[in-house]
Amino acid sequence: MRRGASFCLAMLLAGLLPAGEARCQAVVEASGIVQVQKPGAKSWTQIENLPLRLASGASVRTGGGASALVSLADDSRVSLGQDTSLTLEEASESRHSLKLHLGILKAYVTRIARRRFEVRTPTAVASVRGTEFQVTVLSGGRTRVELYRGLLGVEDNRGNHVLLRPNESLSVDRRGMAVPQHLPSQREARRGETRSSAARELGLDMSKEEVLAAAVREIKLAEYQQGKALIDLSGRRVRVEEYVMRPRADQFKFVVLNKREGRLDYFYYLGTFNQALPTDMSAALRQLGGRADSAPDYFLTAFEAGRSNTRDSLLEKAEGGHLVDVNHNVGGGDDVSQLFDPVTDRFEDVSGRPVFTALYDRYAFYLNGRLKYGWTGADLQTYSDKVLAADTDPITGAALTAANAYLGGDGLLPLRTVSATYPDADRLHQRIYESYGDGSYISWDNYIISDEGKVADGRDFAGAVSGGAFRARLLDFNFEQVITATEFGGRDIDLVVAPKMLIQAGLLR
Repeated sequence: MRRGASFCLAMLLAGLLPAGEARCQAVVEASGIVQVQKPGAKSWTQIENLPLRLASGASVRTGGGASALVSLADDSRVSLGQDTSLTLEEASESRHSLKLHLGILKAYVTRIARRRFEVRTPTAVASVRGTEFQVTVLSGGRTRVELYRGLLGVEDNRGNHVLLRPNESLSVDRRGMAVPQHLPSQREARRGETRSSAARELGLDMSKEEVLAAAVREIKLAEYQQGKALIDLSGRRVRVEEYVMRPRADQFKFVVLNKREGRLDYFYYLGTFNQALPTDMSAALRQLGGRADSAPDYFLTAFEAGRSNTRDSLLEKAEGGHLVDVNHNVGGGDDVSQLFDPVTDRFEDVSGRPVFTALYDRYAFYLNGRLKYGWTGADLQTYSDKVLAADTDPITGAALTAANAYLGGDGLLPLRTVSATYPDADRLHQRIYESYGDGSYISWDNYIISDEGKVADGRDFAGAVSGGAFRARLLDFNFEQVITATEFGGRDIDLVVAPKMLIQAGLLR
C-alpha cells in the first residue's frame, strides 16, 4: 500500500478521523526545525511527533538546513527544502491548492483527471497535469519553475500563460515571465556543463560558492571592473572586487565582493532605465541624481539593491519610477537647493529652479527574506503622499503573514522611526538608526577609511571645493558600511567599497 493511502487508513482505523472523511494530508517526514501553524492561529508549533495531520489552511515552515515531506490524500507528495514556507490552501475532490511564500518546493503529483493541482507564488500560478516539478520562490516573490515530467501550465500576474513541457524551466517576477529554457540532462548536470543553479545571476539567496561562481560569469561581461586589497576598520585584511555590467539594454548592475578570511560579504545594485542605455553607459549614470531646468534623458523606473554576508540579507526593491519636479510639487520637504552639474564639475545653486528626479510608487525593504517596511502610491508627486504598507506586500501584492513579513501583535507591520547622527566629532562616521514599534532595530554605520583602515577626518578633505578635487582626494580612501540588526543575532554585514570605479562609471559625482 502506498504511503499516503496507508497513513489515511491508519488514521481511520485508530478512530482519529471521521469515517466519512475521504481525504487526508499530513507531514510524514521532518528533519531539523519544522513548524506548523494551524488555520487562523498566530503562533507556530514545533513538530514533535510524526505523522502530523494538517487541516486545510494550515501552514508549514522549515528552518535553515531543515526539510519536510508532506503527503496528500491522492498519494501526491510535496518536499520542502530549507527556509521554506508553505500554506495548504484547499484540498477537495476538484482542487488541491498550495501557496509557496518563500523557499523551494518539489512536487510529485498523481494523475487525477478531475482534480486540479496548483501551486501559487506571489508572482505565478503553476497548474499541474500529472507531473514532477520544482518551484523556487526568492525574496520579493521572484519565482523559478522547473518541470521534469508531465505538463505544467504557468500563469503570471499579468494573465500571460505558458505550457511547460518536460525538461523546461521558466522564471517569473512582477514584470512577467521570461522565455522557457531547456533544462540540462542528468548527464550534463553530472558533468557540470550547464547546471541550472550555475545559470543564476548574482543575487541573494545564494551560498558563498554560488556567489563566487556567478561573479566569475558576470565579470566576463563587465564594462568596468577593478580589485584591490586593503585593511578594514577592524584591522582585517579584505580583498575588494567590483564590476559594472549591463544585463539588458536598459539595465546596469553594480556588484561589490568583499573576501575576508572565513567570510564573504557582497552588495549589488540593479537599475532599470526608461530606455536603452547609450554605448557610453556613464552618460546615463551621471543623470541618476536628476537634472535642473529640464528633465533628464535617462532615469530609473525600477531598482533592486541587495546586501548579504551569505547568511543574513537585506533587499530593497522599488518600482513605478517616474520624473517629478521636486522644487515645484505640492510638498516642500523635498526641495533641492544644491545639485551637482557634470558639465561644470561643481555643485550649483538650483533654489527655485525646476529640478527633475525620479520618485517610486512602490517600495519594499526585506530583511532575511521577510518584509520589514514599504509603501505604495499612484503617480506620487511627493513621498508625503505615500501609503505605508500594513498588511500587503507593496511589490508582489501578497497578503502579509508571519512567514513573509515582520508583523506586530495586531497583524500589521510596526511603525518605523529613523535618525541620523555623527557619533565621532573628529572622524567621518555617520550612523543611521532605524527603530521599530516591535522593539527591533537596524543600524547602518558609514565610514570613510584609508587603505590602512584609519577613519578619515575633515582635515583629509580640506580645500577640496570642486567635484574634481573631492574625487581626486577620495581616490586615496574607501567607503565602509557596517550593518547590524536585531534579527542578525549578533552578526553583521560589513561592506567596503573602493570609489575609483564608481568615479569612472559616473556613479559617483
